[in-house]
Amino acid sequence: MLLAASAQANVLGRFDFNHLAGVNAANEASCISPCIDVTDLDACCLNEGLRTSGGPDGSAFRTYSGWDRNQYDSAVYLNRSGLWQWPKTLAFEVQASATSLGTISGLSVDVKRPYAYSPDSIMASIFWEDATGTIQQRNSGPVSIASASGWTTLDFDFANGSAELPFGIEFSGETFNVELYAWGGTGGALYLDNVTLKGDCAPIPEPSGAMLIGMSGLALLLRRRSRWS
Repeated sequence: MLLAASAQANVLGRFDFNHLAGVNAANEASCISPCIDVTDLDACCLNEGLRTSGGPDGSAFRTYSGWDRNQYDSAVYLNRSGLWQWPKTLAFEVQASATSLGTISGLSVDVKRPYAYSPDSIMASIFWEDATGTIQQRNSGPVSIASASGWTTLDFDFANGSAELPFGIEFSGETFNVELYAWGGTGGALYLDNVTLKGDCAPIPEPSGAMLIGMSGLALLLRRRSRWS
């Protein structure tokens, strides 16, 4: 109820590439919720290009090539010792405010597969460290983009994983690593735009913040008890 009543927006952060000055410009987020901080979108070991027209909204988009031809063993890929980025992925980190309640609901991206040898599968994953120091993850599982010869909006829901995503007060102060990983074909180019992290967050109002934290924690505990009862 608290998040539903006071959420800032459904978009926590977005990278749309329209404001980039050139191909070598950093991929800074074009939209960020006041409840979080977001790093640049990093293309680790991928070849990055920029087109200034022809995107899903008629303007700029990024091209990425050098993806894997074959998927890594998912058991290895999803098993992390820390919040580091896997090679040949797109990734960014999200730092949740220590004075906010929140939740992450999914990731969306506009994608186009311009060539027959472009990657034909893609997966979104999110990683974080729990209270015991263990790296947990949620992922969308492989999603086929074989038919995405035109601009297609993909919505990833993080349906699978090792633990539930932090919610409410558990979101507060947490660091998340969000990744997009594509593979298939010959690792050729994919066109991408509007990488968007979705969710809700709400600053804790003062001077009643402590009471609201307690209420949200109780609500979360009751919700989880009812889920497993």
